[in-house]
Amino acid sequence: MSGTGKTITTGDVALFTSEAGKMDGQPIVLLHGGLGSRADFEPLARHLVSDYRLIAIDSRGHGRSALGDATLTYRQLADDIAVVLDQLELNEAGIIGHSDGGIVAMRLAASNLAQPRFVVAVGAHWQLPDDDPTREIYRGVTAQEWREMFGQKIKRYEGENPDPDFERLFEATKAMWLGKGNDAYPNDTVRTIATPLLVVNGDDDILVSREHAFELAEQVEGARLLNLPFASHTVLEDNPTDVIPAIIGFIDRVQEKSRPGSGSKVPQS
Repeated sequence: MSGTGKTITTGDVALFTSEAGKMDGQPIVLLHGGLGSRADFEPLARHLVSDYRLIAIDSRGHGRSALGDATLTYRQLADDIAVVLDQLELNEAGIIGHSDGGIVAMRLAASNLAQPRFVVAVGAHWQLPDDDPTREIYRGVTAQEWREMFGQKIKRYEGENPDPDFERLFEATKAMWLGKGNDAYPNDTVRTIATPLLVVNGDDDILVSREHAFELAEQVEGARLLNLPFASHTVLEDNPTDVIPAIIGFIDRVQEKSRPGSGSKVPQS
């Protein structure tokens, strides 16, 4: 997604939003993962831009959005995004969320903050028990290791963020990943999600296991599960063509059910 767009003020920060695609098409909000940005959706967007209106949001502290002083939690991110959706009149837009973005999308769908037409959650945890191996990964990773793995992304962040401080952002994000309680993962609240949900997971995702993705799909009535062999946590960036047919088919199915006379309507949360 491009570097042109506008900012929406929420609380103590201004969040950057960028739009592309068919302006009169069905709106889809794109929520990126932790320590990423709207740019992570560029490979996927190329396959959706001709038919949909795409709205990518840099979450608090990421991309071109300021971090502010509030504690970074999934609840805070959901509250932030809810304000943006309200101001842009996108409360009923579909949402595609990757990793942290998927977690935020599920929190939104499980609350009354928004009524998304659908949610596609890719590589996203719905809970993170104390004994989940991913917690050990999060505890062990350092800012320097992240720089070595994702140097180009950090360089982009430092070049466009209004107040770049990667070490501060990294520690705030890591604390969010390790968070517990009502401000953290959605946990059992996902059972209240009434909007159509597509869970996407890769067999080679080192953070989110196949079992975890299956459990999430089982928690939400009517949810669909797409498990991709050989796909990693960054499947939307690495192999968007593997995911696109299922996403478009899912969206078409949602639209079909919402048409007058179809016999059913898209449930609202």
